[in-house]
Amino acid sequence: APILEHMTKSEEYPTLKEVCEGRELPAYEATSEFASKVSGELDDLLPQLSGKQGALHTLEKLEQSEDQAAKRLNDLLEQRSDSHRSDPALDADVVKAANEAEGKRRQVAAVTKLIDDSALQGRDEIKSIVQAAIATAAERAEEVQGIVGAWSSEPGNLQRTPENLALLKRVRESAALRDISKYLGRFREMLAQKKQNGYAYGRGEKYSLELGSDLSRALTRELGRALSRAISSELVMLASPETLPLFLRKYQRRQIKQYRRREPVYKGAGDIICCLDESGSTAGECAAWGKAVAMTLLEIAESEGRRFALIHFSDFGTIKTDLFFPKQTTVEDRLRAAETFLDGGTDFCAPLNEALRLMEEKGFEKADIVFITDGECVLSPEFISRLQEEQVRRRFTITGILLDQENAGMDFSLRAFCQNIYRTSELTGEAIVYEMVNNREYF
Repeated sequence: APILEHMTKSEEYPTLKEVCEGRELPAYEATSEFASKVSGELDDLLPQLSGKQGALHTLEKLEQSEDQAAKRLNDLLEQRSDSHRSDPALDADVVKAANEAEGKRRQVAAVTKLIDDSALQGRDEIKSIVQAAIATAAERAEEVQGIVGAWSSEPGNLQRTPENLALLKRVRESAALRDISKYLGRFREMLAQKKQNGYAYGRGEKYSLELGSDLSRALTRELGRALSRAISSELVMLASPETLPLFLRKYQRRQIKQYRRREPVYKGAGDIICCLDESGSTAGECAAWGKAVAMTLLEIAESEGRRFALIHFSDFGTIKTDLFFPKQTTVEDRLRAAETFLDGGTDFCAPLNEALRLMEEKGFEKADIVFITDGECVLSPEFISRLQEEQVRRRFTITGILLDQENAGMDFSLRAFCQNIYRTSELTGEAIVYEMVNNREYF
């Protein structure tokens, strides 16, 4: 009971409950982690908490004797009530049984108090043990949720299936995959939310939802039903004095739900080529974030039946290309591509030439390029001129992502060939992915 009390009062318990409730796999893993953490510690602590040696055994025996004495007393009382005449001997037995039951009750209370006093002395020690175990259990549950959410083809399925157990084992054996999971799970959530918030209305016009203060685009009852049954009207708050302040507060904070009409997609919605810098300087968090972005772009391409190419690059001429085709990609394909890391220096020419080759020879003629790097590379004027000519001829765009959060003032060479540039020194990694997910060129 003290252990459960400390568990439910722990700061980590709400997180643990939220992640595990109704989800078999994280619940099982968290339970296993908690038990393994507390068992060794409590084996030594519990004898101290139970008071003198044998106190718990004594208490158990006394409780059994108390139950027997209470039962004998009840039997005698029933016998006495059934008797139609006074029986001094029976009365004496009732008194004796009542005294014996009371004596047993007092003995149980005394031994219980001794044990409780001993437990109270070790309360702080139990608390620290349980809190540490709960914290590691919560971490374990979140890790499980993150791994399945990042890599599974069914991220919402958190049952203890052979496929999920195999996936957990596979990812846990790879430090690179574990690091990528921290980002990729969240990015896939953003993508799923984007898909949920897109609706068609009227004659094929496409809409999505956003927050703002444009009353002309606030959700009306009719449009709200067309967009989603789950969305209530915003303007209905104006009809009641009780909800009017809420509407005004949301309006002031630009939090009114309104629809945003999507512009016609005249370009994009084609294949995607991602050039990913895997030079030695990207090792660690930059590499994990870049791989998570690449895997998110792969999911966007797959969801729309588009091709995707991941070009790993580092030193001069050092590249590796992974091709992904619609409905042909397995979880293991993703994991292998994500684990690849070339190391070395930085050369931009090889990956850009490879991207052009894919457009020319492998059917990626309608592809756009995402170029992720943390460094500089001087490209010759001749190469830049040829690349620009190809861009004009093939009408593709190059979006650059510069991992410059540690060196915000650096000069870089993406300006020469990228039409859009995101810098991690100016936007958080999550904000960049949000912008890309909402960019019509990719979604």
